[in-house]
Order: sequence, then C-alpha cells, then structure tokens
Amino acid sequence: MKPFSLFSDRMELTGNSGIYFDRCRRLLECSDMLVQLELGGHKVAVWGHDLFASDYAAGGLHVTGKICAVEFDGGI
Repeated sequence: MKPFSLFSDRMELTGNSGIYFDRCRRLLECSDMLVQLELGGHKVAVWGHDLFASDYAAGGLHVTGKICAVEFDGGI
C-alpha cells in the first residue's frame, strides 16, 4: 500500500456541500449517493445525497451535494 501524500494531491472541503480534488486520476463511479475516484494511487469515496461531479476534464474534480462521509482506501 502506498503512503497517502497530502502534499502532492490537494483536497478542499467546503462545509458539507462541496469538495474539490486536485489532479484526480480517474473517476471510478458516479451516482447521486456515491462518487468514487482514484487520487494518487488511492481510492477515495464520497458518500452523500444528490451528489454531482463536474470539471473532470480540467484535471481536477468538483463534487457538490450533501456530503455525509469521505472514505480513503475503503475506510473512514
């Protein structure tokens, strides 16, 4: 398992309504309850309600909606 480097990849959480991932590698799943992505060799899952992913083509990923939990590599 690779160590999670907080300095090479950036996440910005805005309350419980938005999160931005810098340099998202791959969007794995996207539904209104779950957005799962690959970030620096790790899987990150965002759980919530009415989730929406945008700006993927710009190299980052915005997730908006009511965010309830963020999981790293399968656990909170």
